[in-house]
This record gives sequence, C-alpha cells and structure tokens, in this order.
Amino acid sequence: MTKENQNYYAENCRICKSPFKKEHRFREMMFGFRDEFRYQECSSCGCLQIAELPLNITSYYPPYYYSFNQVIPALKRFPIIKRLFSGFRLKNKYKQNLEPLKYLKPINSGINDKILDVGCGRGQLICELFNQGFENVEGIDKFLPQEVDHGHGVKVMKKDLSELQSGSYDLIMMHHVLEHVDQQKEVLVDCNKLLRRDGCLMIRIPLLGEVWEKYQRDWIQLDAPRHYFLHTLKSMEILAKQAGFEIRQTIFDSTGFQFWGSELYKKDIPLFSVGNASSIYPIEKVFSQTELQTFERDAERLNLTDRGDSAAFYLYKIN
Repeated sequence: MTKENQNYYAENCRICKSPFKKEHRFREMMFGFRDEFRYQECSSCGCLQIAELPLNITSYYPPYYYSFNQVIPALKRFPIIKRLFSGFRLKNKYKQNLEPLKYLKPINSGINDKILDVGCGRGQLICELFNQGFENVEGIDKFLPQEVDHGHGVKVMKKDLSELQSGSYDLIMMHHVLEHVDQQKEVLVDCNKLLRRDGCLMIRIPLLGEVWEKYQRDWIQLDAPRHYFLHTLKSMEILAKQAGFEIRQTIFDSTGFQFWGSELYKKDIPLFSVGNASSIYPIEKVFSQTELQTFERDAERLNLTDRGDSAAFYLYKIN
C-alpha cells in the first residue's frame, strides 16, 4: 500500500482553479504493481491530476526503471555531420533524417547554441547531439546519484534549475519530464528565467484525447503514480501563459504504442516484468503484424488531426 501526502490535496484544479468534475482510480501497470491511485479531472480545462502525492514515490522508480539504464554513445564526431552544416545552421533537408535532431528542426538551432536537456537521466540525448556537431550541450537531473561528466564539456548536473545562471540558454528541452513534476508552474518559470530573450522551451508530454476517451483507466500514458498531470491542449496553454510563455507551435508525435500498450493493460498485462525493464512484453504474442501496422496507421491519422496522445510544444517568452 502506498503512503500519500495529504497536504498536496486540492479542492480545485491546480492549473485553472476550476472545480473538479470527476474522480478516477488508476492502477500502476508499467511493472504490474497494480496499486491504485486517485486522480481528479478538471471541469473546465480537462486536466487530469493526481489527488495526493505518494510519499514513497521513489519505490515506483526502481533501479531498473528505463531512464536509469540509458545506452550512452561514445563521444565521437561523425565526419558526415560536419559536411551538413552551412555556416552555423544545419540544412533542413538533413534535419528530418537525423532522429536526435527531429525535435530541433522547427527551431533551426545553430551548432553553437547553448542547449539544456532537463530531466535527461544519464545524458543519452545530449551525447548524441554532441556527436552530431552541437558544441554547447548539457543536461540536468536532480535525481541522479551524482554528476555525470562525459568529457569534452558534456555534463549532466545534479542540480535544481534555480541553481543555474539566468539568461544562459538558447534552447531548453523537456522530453517527457513535465508530467512527472508536481510544481509545474514553478519549473516553467525557472525555465523562463534561464532562457535568452528569443530562446525556446520545447516540451514533450502525453496528451488527453481520443485514446484516453476510448481506454480510460487502461490508457497506457496515464502511468500512475509517476505521471502527476495529464494535460489537454487547453490546460497546457493556460499553464504556459501563467509562466510567461506563448505556444507558437504544437507537433503531434504519437505512435502505435498508444494502442497496443493500452490493449495490453486492458488484458491486465504489464508493460514490463518486475525487476526487468530491459525488454517490453513480447507484443508479437498478443498482436499480429497486421494489427501492429494498423495501430501505426491509426496513430498517424490522429496526429494529422491533432488528436494523438502525445505532442511537442514550442514555447517562447511573451514580450
């Protein structure tokens, strides 16, 4: 049984202050613990949020949790990347073909831009960006046991955002981190202070939409109790404005995972086995190749109509 922080409980939505309209009980299913947690749904912005923070939340991030076991590439400049640069900008025709640069494409980041990856674990992404030519990349993750120094100036700091120098960064990234944060406005305000005037905050999160409506408690992106907030487009826009940002672009990036993962939970099958997060449940035992291809096509359809269950938001300071 989980111990809960009763002081965290709120009568109204923590995003827009409207009353809650409904309460839900969601299970932990990533590892199959099946502990239940209360979530509340806002009557206005639609945001889902955990009712009480588990006091033993660290037990739901075991040592075998996937972000603690990243495969870190050796730092090595790839010669082909050097040929892709025109001045200080990466040519757009190449950006779309480089996976680590996929989410930098709309920003037109330069190789000398200072980039911070928040909640980056051991720093897999910043190492990949360094290898692809970026000169000033670093990460921050306050939950690491200790700072990680990969060499060549590529480090992951064990610090809070509030400890960093204001106005230092051209780009701050949060890849599926914000949903794990309880004090969301405060974190975004800190990011606002750290960005240069024309800098960008890129946030990727799960989103409530068609798949949530279909699967409800079995929607895989709920990820109770690790996900404290599950946003809608409306609640994300409200939160951004509260922190002094405007959202200039939103790119939906959901995959077939939203379907086959939710179908696993519907069948009461965890995503991973307890003690082994190195391999996902062998989905080929449950779904045919045709079904998996259909899931991917359905995901693409939802993305094209702004109804996928995850998206990247590009936030800029309100001048």
